[in-house]
Amino acid sequence: MYFMLGTVAFEPINLTDFSETFAAQFAEHQVLKGKPRLQAMGEKLIELRFSIRLHFKIGGVESRYQTLLTAKEKQQALALMWGTKYKGQFVITDITSTTLFTDAKGNALCREMDVSLKEFIGDEQAGILGAALSLGGKSLLGSILPDSVVSTLSTAKQTVSRAVELYNAGKRAVDEVKNTVAIIRQFAQEPSTALAYLPSAIRNLDSALGGFGELIGMGEMLDGVRSFLPVVSEFSQEMDSIYSDLQQLQQCFDLGSNGADWSDWVTPAANSLVSLDDSFDMLAPRVSEMTAWVVLRTDETENEDDHTNLA
Repeated sequence: MYFMLGTVAFEPINLTDFSETFAAQFAEHQVLKGKPRLQAMGEKLIELRFSIRLHFKIGGVESRYQTLLTAKEKQQALALMWGTKYKGQFVITDITSTTLFTDAKGNALCREMDVSLKEFIGDEQAGILGAALSLGGKSLLGSILPDSVVSTLSTAKQTVSRAVELYNAGKRAVDEVKNTVAIIRQFAQEPSTALAYLPSAIRNLDSALGGFGELIGMGEMLDGVRSFLPVVSEFSQEMDSIYSDLQQLQQCFDLGSNGADWSDWVTPAANSLVSLDDSFDMLAPRVSEMTAWVVLRTDETENEDDHTNLA
């Protein structure tokens, strides 16, 4: 993940342009003679603008587009994270979109967007990550760990960070499988052409199985984090369901590779992908909270180091 706005993650290849505007506000007082005098009135809200290109080969196009549109319509304050740094909360003020090409059914496969953001100053609970960011006395420096487990902080952060990393990589692989299956379904009358796309879907499915398999193997490690990050419990429980759907998808692809009838493998594969989408939708806020927790703990540690150096 290069940066995340709310629950929408973007990779470096998505970003084509980025600009920031920092401004100060001054009142101008006229005088009888000479130039006016300025009086500082404080800082203006930060404004950001970025251009992105969403392509079906590197993630969901419509799902991310619709999520951003919904946030703009509801005027939601979204947490912005750049890498592992929490940059604050922003509202979407403007979205301009251009569809570059679609599939035969009109579904957008590539979309260019310009998104304008304005800094939001207000109740943190209003943000999509409000619950996570308000932990520890509503302060980025607030401690959310009991003193008795402070010594395990580094290990806990690494565990949660690794889990989020594996989840995001696995989800991207599933998105690519989903896009490939969508293409395959367009060639229902040309099975030989459809099968030419199957090896690509299988490669990405293998990648997803590897990532989510490792996540299931981290179960005991994640158990040790649940006491102070309860959302991990729901996250872990859903991994079994996701892995089961991926295995069913693998069986469908095996049938397709072995010459099974179209309806015996394509339709069940599409059903498994719908089930996976439901799981990902349910987990989106949980994963965002886990990501925010890692960021907050990183910020706190760095600030503590700074204070130590100044002392």
